[in-house]
Amino acid sequence: MLSADIAENWRNLMQQVAAATLCSGRPAKAIKIIGVSKFQSAEAIAAAIRAGLRDIGENRVQEAAAKRPEVDALLADFGIDSSLVRWHFVGRLQSNKAAKAAALFDVIQSVDSLDLANRLDRACQTLNKQLAILIEVNTSGEATKGGVSPEMTLALRRQITQFRHLNFRGLMSIGPLTDDETCIRQAFDVLRNLRAEIERILPAPDGRLELSMGMSGDFPIAIECGATMVRIGTALFGARNYN
Repeated sequence: MLSADIAENWRNLMQQVAAATLCSGRPAKAIKIIGVSKFQSAEAIAAAIRAGLRDIGENRVQEAAAKRPEVDALLADFGIDSSLVRWHFVGRLQSNKAAKAAALFDVIQSVDSLDLANRLDRACQTLNKQLAILIEVNTSGEATKGGVSPEMTLALRRQITQFRHLNFRGLMSIGPLTDDETCIRQAFDVLRNLRAEIERILPAPDGRLELSMGMSGDFPIAIECGATMVRIGTALFGARNYN
């Protein structure tokens, strides 16, 4: 039943994304779904990939390091090329785990300091690897959330230009923990406006910058506000298994 349930969740999710993009005047293919698989099994991840998911998000380096080989083995059994799947780190990354994260992930979405960027770049130099990164911005001002302040985002973007192995691809934020839709939209609008400012001053050489915002509870709002990536956990995988 696991595979069937996740496949059904994927179909429902795609319908909701299509409805939200219709409101924002964009095609559904403009939205990349990041399946956040914290505490989910390798079998659940493989089932989501079989359903159509191509981007996996993990919050913990050690958990991803244990699961990724298992997922790759399951995909091989299904005849799916694992190189088609991109792994995103979406949690708060400790500096002492930067090197391991650089080796394990294709995208780091939570860069929030010059020190972390420097450590990732040095690791990638050793690995001879180009790493896609997003700057995490704390758009809600909540002390419990990571991310650089909106006022310091452009400065960090400028500093990152010195790193030859980091490919800056956009901005990420976590919406405020509230049911107040106005408050949620305001936070997402902050990120969209920051992207516009960065694109005006330091335009990306290879296309428009990503906006990673919105999760299971608020992703339709995020899409209406301009998100290009939404990070979906429970709406795709169901309740987390904490055992």
